[in-house]
Amino acid sequence: MFHNFLAFYGKKLYLIISKGVAEKENMSTPITMPKQGQSVETCVLLEWMKKKGEQVKQGEILFSYETDKASFEFESPVSGVLLETFFSAQDDVPVHTAVAVIGEPGESVEHYRPEKDRPAEKNHETGKIPSLPAGEASALPVSAEGTIPQEPGSASPRAKKRADERGIDLTGVNGTGPGVRIIERDVLALPAPARTRRMQVPEEGTGRHDRSGTVERGASPAEDTVSEVKLSNMRKIIGSRMHQSLQQSAQLTMHAWADATALAACRKRFKSLFKEGKSAADITITDMVALAAARTLPSHPELNGLYKEEKVLRYRHVHLAMAVDTPRGLMVPVVRFADLLPLSSLSAQIKELAAQCREGAINPDLLSGGTITISNLGAFGIESFTPILNPPQVAILGVNAIVPRPVQTERGGCEVRPHIGFSLTIDHRVVDGAPGARFLKALCDAVAAIDSMLAVWG
Repeated sequence: MFHNFLAFYGKKLYLIISKGVAEKENMSTPITMPKQGQSVETCVLLEWMKKKGEQVKQGEILFSYETDKASFEFESPVSGVLLETFFSAQDDVPVHTAVAVIGEPGESVEHYRPEKDRPAEKNHETGKIPSLPAGEASALPVSAEGTIPQEPGSASPRAKKRADERGIDLTGVNGTGPGVRIIERDVLALPAPARTRRMQVPEEGTGRHDRSGTVERGASPAEDTVSEVKLSNMRKIIGSRMHQSLQQSAQLTMHAWADATALAACRKRFKSLFKEGKSAADITITDMVALAAARTLPSHPELNGLYKEEKVLRYRHVHLAMAVDTPRGLMVPVVRFADLLPLSSLSAQIKELAAQCREGAINPDLLSGGTITISNLGAFGIESFTPILNPPQVAILGVNAIVPRPVQTERGGCEVRPHIGFSLTIDHRVVDGAPGARFLKALCDAVAAIDSMLAVWG
């Protein structure tokens, strides 16, 4: 009996020791999806720069990926062979999830494989999946991502929020997150997008040329092909936030004009100094308007704040969010403490942040924390528009084109002067029209006297 006992447990001990030695000898390195920013749950894997089986050197670009705000390149932390990739290009990957393994040929990668791709472990004797012994239910296994497997249907806070916004019932939905947890991308993927279809031109129409039932030479073909463009992760986020903004706030937009004679003269002077090499900064209309807004806002605290959980957070200083048009979509970097900056420093920061956004190299932390947003469409000739609030901010300032407008002179005559338009949207739940109008008037006065104001502000 003792011999049988020793043989049984001796074999067990041998297996344990052998497994430990094997794991020690397995020097492969898992590559996980980095977390960029506190609010980021998933990233889209854009492109693999290396293929499975290829040699990888430390510091080489392994793959590129994007969040809802910026794109990045991942440098390999080690040298070796790319043993396995667990995700393909355009896959939405939860942060901290293994996407690949680098090591030496022959090393096992299965213990790094994400839970969603790993086959269920079976009892080799019965072929059944083993259950936890009684009394050990609390000792739940940990997945490859370092998370405890979730019950089917459990959802992250952001996923629940998106589901509530879109009116989606998550009952019976299995997610793609760790432990089949429902994450934000799962909600955004419901319902499935419409398929590509061919549209038929009606055989009969209501126009005069359609009654004969014939198509004249040079007319449109009888059918057209509609292409389907998959929305990027960033585009989905922008659309969701804009929709949420309009649904969950009471937006009121008011418009005003400011005399831009001095503004245009200052721009001409700054441009000339920059071209002559006498100034390191190419000061633009946007820069001067941003400065005027930043210096005017502290006297109008109702507009410089955030609305969160039935409370208004009013800030002493202005953290100016600037809307930037990029090839990937709208991005809104933030210039912090803009009210304390001189014009040259403010201009430099606006340009630097905009360049980083367009290059896709912006730090996600620089895309949050704004207290008010400025959106400039003036370069496109837009004379007025209705900017959509950037929640939880309570105000956004739209900057329009400079156009000639007639004004009455002191002698009762009429002359034409350049004017710049402003469109201010406020959240009427927490800001009334009068405070918004007072800020807009003060801003117009500051812009009209920008030459003298620059002497005061420095």
